[in-house]
Amino acid sequence: MPTETTAPVDEPRPGVPEVPAFPILRNHRTQTEVPISGWKSVFLGLPFVAAGTLMAVAALNQIAARKPAPDWLMWAASGLFLAGGSVYAIHGLGDLRRRAAWKQTATARPTEPWLGDYPWQHEGIGFSETDEVLGRLLAALAWTLVFALFAWVGMLKPDGWPILSALGLFSFCCLMLWGRWAAGIFQLMRYGDGSLEYGEFPFRLGGNLQARLRIPRRLSEMDQLTITLRCVQEQFVTSRDGRTATVVCYERHRNVIQMNAAQIAAVGEAGIPVEFRLPERQPSTNLSATPPTYWEIEINGKARDTGYDAIFLVPIYKAQ
Repeated sequence: MPTETTAPVDEPRPGVPEVPAFPILRNHRTQTEVPISGWKSVFLGLPFVAAGTLMAVAALNQIAARKPAPDWLMWAASGLFLAGGSVYAIHGLGDLRRRAAWKQTATARPTEPWLGDYPWQHEGIGFSETDEVLGRLLAALAWTLVFALFAWVGMLKPDGWPILSALGLFSFCCLMLWGRWAAGIFQLMRYGDGSLEYGEFPFRLGGNLQARLRIPRRLSEMDQLTITLRCVQEQFVTSRDGRTATVVCYERHRNVIQMNAAQIAAVGEAGIPVEFRLPERQPSTNLSATPPTYWEIEINGKARDTGYDAIFLVPIYKAQ
């Protein structure tokens, strides 16, 4: 039977304004790429793009000045600045585009907010472990490149031992990223890319959510499967000194179904039926907002060797 947990009423925390009093989801994957949006994100990214471009021009000997570093180092630094600045600029432009599209759609069809909220597919949604593996590979390569750059600088300088000492923790982070990439490879090879088929579209608050989970391979070999329906509210939280901001995920609602090995094996190849009763007094999906609020179904499968983890967004909106 599912066990339901609903977070307490939204109340501000003492001394921390505008932060809801809900449980914080640690290490949760966010829908917000960076803790800034709109034109602010665009203007923040442009100086990094300009710096990266200037380094590339210098590496091409187009500037009559002494190079501060070897060509390979300048190209690497240029790539990092260009990549970082482009992420912020593209994120800001994408956010502006989504706001404009949502406003136009909401004005034209106010009773169907999901049309301009997210590119939903009425049949369901997939989880691409292939994309996850590629993303983890890029992250591991980027961190390894930064590690190599600082290691090179530390070995080049006669007094570079403080840099080399600080790289110990950095190397640990690199190893963790490569480990996550390897775990993703094992999951992809064992289970493939999963999907969640919607029983209807969209789902309504106060109604029922019925869906079917499909895992292409070796589903029957799992020892335990945990299916969690969750409402997540993201917030920008600024540090006490006001210099940095991070994206924090708050869990507004939680509902859990657990299945043992016998229940999983009884399902067969037809897929796992998923059903939840949706609460009425919870927020509607709003993925077009920055930061967003959304509903998701998280899958955690345990097996003797390689487990299965996936997250699927679900379209849950208020009844009109």
